[in-house]
Amino acid sequence: MPDNKRKKIVFAVTVIFGLLSIHKALAQFGMGIRAGGNLSSTDGSAFRSNKRVGFQIGGDLTYRFNKNIALQAEPVYNLMRIRNNDQTAQREHGIGAGTRKLAYMSVPLYLKLNFTRTIAIMGGLDFNFLLNDDHYKLNNGDNAFRSRPRTGYSLGAELGGVYFRYRKFNRTNNIIDNWTADIEQYQLGFKFELF
Repeated sequence: MPDNKRKKIVFAVTVIFGLLSIHKALAQFGMGIRAGGNLSSTDGSAFRSNKRVGFQIGGDLTYRFNKNIALQAEPVYNLMRIRNNDQTAQREHGIGAGTRKLAYMSVPLYLKLNFTRTIAIMGGLDFNFLLNDDHYKLNNGDNAFRSRPRTGYSLGAELGGVYFRYRKFNRTNNIIDNWTADIEQYQLGFKFELF
């Protein structure tokens, strides 16, 4: 067999095996979109624990180790509403009573256990960043909320195209004595897998 023909055959076989390897690797990845509503409440000295309605919209990126175990990241824009009381309304480092809309970029990272193709539970760390930290001001003009990233935890379940999440984290603020508000959130929404 001529040397030139042998090189072409080796090249063709290499390309075929390379494409098969890439296809197999890509089969382990998944991507989807999601949207839904949430109920959020706070537990802190300056806040009431009443649940308020918000929403979230985003996507998910999944890496499947096998058919039962996956790692899933969910970058999501999350608008939550919390209500603070009027306990600090007259103080220099205080803020009047009212409902505050807090916009977050949340990126939970889950370990996902699939019982079937459509039923799964998950749990993991929740990384979040407050986007509108300069929107609410104290009586002295300073920002009421701090922008630094926070970490919490999140638990969830999926049933077909429906998802549920429970999230808990705290948000440090500049109200009076730099109180920390523990924030709990329940999410319910719909998801759609792109691949």
